[in-house]
Amino acid sequence: MIELKSTKLLFLYRTILFKFSTFKTNNNELKTIVKALNIKNRKQRITYIYDETISLLNEYYSQDLCQFIDGKCIVQRKNNSKSTNGCCRRCLIVTEKGCPSVNITCKLIYCKTAAKNIKLLKFNELTILKCLSIRQRLIILASTMMVREEVIKNLQYGIIYTVLRELFNEIKYSFYRKKSAN
Repeated sequence: MIELKSTKLLFLYRTILFKFSTFKTNNNELKTIVKALNIKNRKQRITYIYDETISLLNEYYSQDLCQFIDGKCIVQRKNNSKSTNGCCRRCLIVTEKGCPSVNITCKLIYCKTAAKNIKLLKFNELTILKCLSIRQRLIILASTMMVREEVIKNLQYGIIYTVLRELFNEIKYSFYRKKSAN
C-alpha cells in the first residue's frame, strides 16, 4: 500500500513502476483519484475518470446556468432565435429533446452571458483528470460535439485513432453542412 498525500507526483503513479501497487489516502479530496489509480483495467479506469469528471461538473453547475425556458437558453430567447436546446454551435448531434452527449469539453464551454452568472471551472481545476496522460487530456479537449462512448474510445485507442476519426468526422460534417445549406 502506498499513501497518496498530494497530486504533485501523480505523473509518477501512472508509470509501470506503480502498476501493481495499491494506493490509499485519508484525504477526502484525493479519494476519487486513489480509486481511479486502483483500477488496473485501462478501459474501466478511463470510464471511471470520465464519469467522475462529468459528475463533478454536474455537481458544480447544479443550477441552470443557461436559464432554459421552453427549451431556449437566455441568449436564444433574447435574440428570438429559432434554435432550441441551448447549443450555441452548429452541433450535429443535438436533438429536439436536447443534447444526447455527456461531454466534458462541451460542459466547459459557455457563452459570455452564461459566464456572468457563476465562476466557471477551468479544465486544469479538475484534479481527477491528472490521472490521465497529457495526450489523453488533449484528446478530451479536442472532443467537442461527441457522445461519451466516442470520447472514451478515443481515450482508449490514442491520438492517431482520434486524429483519423476527427478527420473523417470533419469530412462527413462538411458534406452534411453543404447538403443542409442547399
